[in-house]
Amino acid sequence: MKMVQCWNDLQAFGLDCLTGEACGLNYRILFDATEQGRKVLAKCFGIPNLVLAEPWNRGTDQNPHVGSIMLSREMLVPIGIFALLESGCSEVWLDGDRLFGIEPVDSPDYLDRLRKAHPSLRRFAYGGTAGDRNLHVMSGRVQ
Repeated sequence: MKMVQCWNDLQAFGLDCLTGEACGLNYRILFDATEQGRKVLAKCFGIPNLVLAEPWNRGTDQNPHVGSIMLSREMLVPIGIFALLESGCSEVWLDGDRLFGIEPVDSPDYLDRLRKAHPSLRRFAYGGTAGDRNLHVMSGRVQ
């Protein structure tokens, strides 16, 4: 099981939290993204060819930063859901602000105990007719 409950947890998915001082409204936080992080953002926002602003830092040789973005605190949950699903989790459970990424190797007994301990869990999984999207019946287009 993987968990996301703060911005630092998204570093493993290619989103590097830099500073809150970049926003003139004191509302958004500046992030650098690797290609993995850019893909998570693109999937979350439904923009396949998402172009980010210039990165602020280099990153590493293995995972260079490809761009930057400013995000509000409210974006943690939706971005976290897609980060977990894109990393191989079969589903994601939301409990308040905590996200539980369910992996294929997770014990069914443990998951059952977790479900009982958190009865108000909301479940997310790629269940659309076209993965994370739905197929329009009349036109055949993916919405």
